[in-house]
Amino acid sequence: MSGGSCSVCGSIIYCKALCKKHYMKLQRHGDPRAGYEHERKRGTGTVTADGYIEIKRNGVSRLEHVLIAERALGHALPSEARVHHVDGNESNNSSTNLVICPNDAYHQLLHSRQRALEGCGNANWLKCQYCKVWDAPQNIICGKRVKFHRACKNSYEFRRTNG
Repeated sequence: MSGGSCSVCGSIIYCKALCKKHYMKLQRHGDPRAGYEHERKRGTGTVTADGYIEIKRNGVSRLEHVLIAERALGHALPSEARVHHVDGNESNNSSTNLVICPNDAYHQLLHSRQRALEGCGNANWLKCQYCKVWDAPQNIICGKRVKFHRACKNSYEFRRTNG
């Protein structure tokens, strides 16, 4: 070991102007700061594996977006309520980025409309599960689990049964 301080954290230098921890990150990932995108200042919470920010107060962990939604409502969220991130970034907990959904079905509806808007430019359109083309709802049949064009399903069934 040599004297001096790590260029990333200020600890004692191990090699190449880095402490042992950051030198190992350099060796493994090619970047001594790898993983820092998930670190936060002390006391501001941690980032979960799903990308949500979790705050721990008095030994109890809560998701930050839920706390912000409850503060906006003025009371606890109902048990079936979900909080939707408009931009899809789970760590962006700005109050303008959060929508309180009354239940999971409404939350899933927002996600499906968002996928449609990104996929074809029209939030009302549906995607055929066979040909993967977005189309107007009147041209799509909604089955129990799939949405499809009748011709696409017939073609699929014909190929499946006739090899």
